[in-house]
Amino acid sequence: MKLYMKHLKFSLFAICALLLLGGCSNKKEMTLSFSESALYFQWGGEAQTISYTATNLASITVKSKTAGWECVLNTTAQTVTVTPPKDPGNVTDRDTMRDCDIVFNLTAKNGDTSTSTFDCYIIGDSMIFVNEGGKYANSYVLTSPKSAYVIDVSKNGGGQPLSGVVDATIVWQSQKAAIEHLVYDDQKKTISFYVDAVKDENDTNIYIKENDDYVMYEANAVVAVVDGSDNILWSWHLWFSKEANNPLKDTSTYSNGVTFMNRNLGAFANSNGSTDQKLILGSYGLYYQWGRKDPFLRPFYYNCANNEEEMAYTGASNAIETEFAECSAETGTVEYTIAHPMTFITNAASVDAENGDGIGDWMYSPNSSLWSDTTKSAYDPCPYGWRVASGSDFDCLKLTAEEDQMPLSSARERFGWNLNDGTNSYFYTGAGLRSYYDGHIHNMNHKDGVYPSQPEPWEGYYWTTGVTADNKQSKCMYFDLTTTRTINKFNLNYPSKRANAMQVRCVKID
Repeated sequence: MKLYMKHLKFSLFAICALLLLGGCSNKKEMTLSFSESALYFQWGGEAQTISYTATNLASITVKSKTAGWECVLNTTAQTVTVTPPKDPGNVTDRDTMRDCDIVFNLTAKNGDTSTSTFDCYIIGDSMIFVNEGGKYANSYVLTSPKSAYVIDVSKNGGGQPLSGVVDATIVWQSQKAAIEHLVYDDQKKTISFYVDAVKDENDTNIYIKENDDYVMYEANAVVAVVDGSDNILWSWHLWFSKEANNPLKDTSTYSNGVTFMNRNLGAFANSNGSTDQKLILGSYGLYYQWGRKDPFLRPFYYNCANNEEEMAYTGASNAIETEFAECSAETGTVEYTIAHPMTFITNAASVDAENGDGIGDWMYSPNSSLWSDTTKSAYDPCPYGWRVASGSDFDCLKLTAEEDQMPLSSARERFGWNLNDGTNSYFYTGAGLRSYYDGHIHNMNHKDGVYPSQPEPWEGYYWTTGVTADNKQSKCMYFDLTTTRTINKFNLNYPSKRANAMQVRCVKID
């Protein structure tokens, strides 16, 4: 009996399988595809028309759409024309009408039914052209939430023509979805994207407000344009900041007449000697290898614990980390770094005199002209109207006796020094560097047998455009806040290996 039942179950299974296979063989797949993945509009903008391709469809109709939007379906021409709503003039309706899901009813030739959705977006209450009028740069400051931003990518950050662009991509962003709806327009040679406002962590439908205004993200990101093989042709740093903390406006003119930003490039604040850990972390800027335009991530912890970098994400909100490559004839070129903006080029071999040249450069063949003392170069990482400081720009700064004699306990809490220009003091964070040897973040000085058993806080490294006489290294403003030793180190023109990645404090171009 058991054997009979076993054969019966097998026979029924076989019959069902044959029926399913037979059904699949007679049933053709029903598909609907559009010429665009989504459409992007301004309030009250012009209608846009896209085409569609249908397979095995007997009919298609519009089932639903968001109120205020218009959708005209032409089944003869196989097109869909979408018209966005006019600005409703109030925040509640804007949030409701901003995104439109057009749902289509599909009926197959065999009678089966299904639905398909196409997405449309209003990408800003305002349109901001960040480099309008030829203001090309490798970094742009964004301060307005709920806005669409547009970058002219017909030229790169140095103002040279770009060709071969077919699309745009998010290389990394330090906040998930800080950049939304990134689009490349081949006719206008622009990329556009939407920046939302900060929402409540516990309720993504509620926006946080300060003084009745939406709050801008504090974040950094890098976007790029790519060719048909997804090779990066150029990339730009986007520096998100609240307008109240706009780094382009928060500046100081030193006694030598040079105007500095009051924070490091990519930082969200200047801690100004505060012991608040959140504020200290916010004062860390991004790290730059000398001569490169693209930044590397900030620390995850306020004290650079475990050498960990901050979290970063792709456009799909997947986690992404800095990559590393040893300097070689292939990797140690400007072209390679342009195509790989998130790859740190190490030069570990250079610490061995027998296997390296000893100069610790990320470039295989050294180039001292990538950053310039006299002009803003094509690879300068600062925003338009600003540049990397020259060595002489820091020359007015001195370490006062009060700072030099500060107790170690106080130095440990502040993570930096006040440097004085003879009239005023300016705080510089001891943000350390990313080492040429391994690319990891270090902000404490320690070497077995030389320094005390515990690493000493805190080192500050700030690149300048200056180079050494032999053109093999570049110069930085450096301090070593080791107050347990008799002499603190402070050097305005300290030679350093170019594969090190350091902080940058931008100065205004006259």
